[in-house]
Amino acid sequence: MEKTSKSGYIFIPPVIFASFLFAFYLTFNILPGPEFVFLCLFLYTSYTKSNNCFVRTFMPFIVSFLSYEALNRLISNVPRYIHVHEPIAADLWIFNAVPALVLQQSIRTPILDYIGAAFYSLHFVAPTIFAFILWKYQPEHYRKYVLAFMICTYSALTTFLIYPVAPPWYGVGATRILFQVDHNLGFPMYRAIYDYLGVNSFAAFPSLHSAIPWLIALSALKTWKKKALSILIFPVMVWFSAIYLGEHYVIDVIGGVVYANLAFIAAHNKDRIVKAKFSFDGNVADSILDGLEKVKLPIYRRSEQIYACMIKRTLW
Repeated sequence: MEKTSKSGYIFIPPVIFASFLFAFYLTFNILPGPEFVFLCLFLYTSYTKSNNCFVRTFMPFIVSFLSYEALNRLISNVPRYIHVHEPIAADLWIFNAVPALVLQQSIRTPILDYIGAAFYSLHFVAPTIFAFILWKYQPEHYRKYVLAFMICTYSALTTFLIYPVAPPWYGVGATRILFQVDHNLGFPMYRAIYDYLGVNSFAAFPSLHSAIPWLIALSALKTWKKKALSILIFPVMVWFSAIYLGEHYVIDVIGGVVYANLAFIAAHNKDRIVKAKFSFDGNVADSILDGLEKVKLPIYRRSEQIYACMIKRTLW
C-alpha cells in the first residue's frame, strides 16, 4: 500500500506539468501538436506501469514522425524550382476545371469552412493516436503500420525535395480558407503553424494529408475487417477538405493515395520482398562464382567458401 501511494505521488508532477502546458496552449491559442500527444501517451503508460515497454517499442514511430517533420521544414529552405503549372494541367485534363476553385465558388459556406478545417487538422494527431491504439491492442499490426508510415512519409519527403509542387492557393489564387477561419475565430491558429513552425508550403504532391488517413483506414480494415468500415469516412472527409480549403489539387490527393497503397503493400509483404531479394542475390553470387571457376584463379580454388560468403554479404 505504501509503495502504491509513493508511486502515485511521483506521478503527480508530470500531470501538473501537462495540465499547465495544455492551459498555455489554450491561453495563447496554440494548436497542440504531436509532441503534446506523445507526452500524454507517456504519462498514461507511466500510470499503467507500461512506460518501459512504451519507450522501447513506440520510439521508432516517434523518431520517424519527428524526424520527418524536422526534415520537411529543412527542405522548405532549400532553393528549388517550384512546379506550379503541372498540377493545374493535370486537374484540367481530368475534370476540364480546377475542383478547388469550383468547390469554393459553388458550395462554400461557413459551416463547411469549420468542418474542413477540423478534419484537415486531424493530420497532426490522428497518426499518433492510431499508432498508440495498435500498439496497445494489436502489436503485430502496429509494427507493420509503423513501417508503412515510414515508407510513405520518407518517399514523399524525397518527392518534396526533387519535385516541389505549389498548392492551389498559390497556383490559381484559390482562397486559403484556413487563414479566414483564423480571422473568424479571432486568433491566428493556422497562420501560426505555417509561419512559426516552418511548414513546407511547396509539399503539395503527394498530399500526405490524403496519404496518412488512407493508410490509417487500410491498416484499420486489415486489423478489424468489417468492424472498421466506418473509418472510411475519415479519409474521404480529409480528401474533400484538402481540395475545398485550397490546399491541394485532386492530382495531389490521387498521388497521396498511390503512395499510401504502395507503402502499405510493401510493409505487409516485407518478408516476401526480402526473400525474393535474397534469392536473386544468391543467384547472382552463384553466377559470379561460376565465372571465377572458369577463369581458374588460384586464390579462388583455395578459398571458395570464403569468396561465396563475401560476395553474398556484399550484395546483401
